[in-house]
Amino acid sequence: MSEKLDDIKQLLATTLNVDGLSLNKFHTEEDILQWLTDYIDYLVSKDFDALLLLLYRIDVSEEKVKTMLAENKGQNSSGLIAQMIIERQKQKLYWRNKFKNAPVQLDDEEKW
Repeated sequence: MSEKLDDIKQLLATTLNVDGLSLNKFHTEEDILQWLTDYIDYLVSKDFDALLLLLYRIDVSEEKVKTMLAENKGQNSSGLIAQMIIERQKQKLYWRNKFKNAPVQLDDEEKW
């Protein structure tokens, strides 16, 4: 299994406050996407406020969600939102890895 997929699962488990072991049964991104789509379906029908809080916590732009849903009418909205969540998690991982491995270079003016 790819390290990237493991990182996505770990980040999702932390963000969604679910047991990371429950996500270990998923071996592909498509499996995770389906599980997340089902979870969002649940939130839409049972706890919409929790969905809004989740999107805020993950930092998925409300405007992007509205635009995506408007541009893709007739498609599964929960699936579209799940894709946006996974893409946002990938962006977070990319930037964390980029800055974790990059040495900080300060010129003399920026040094204290």
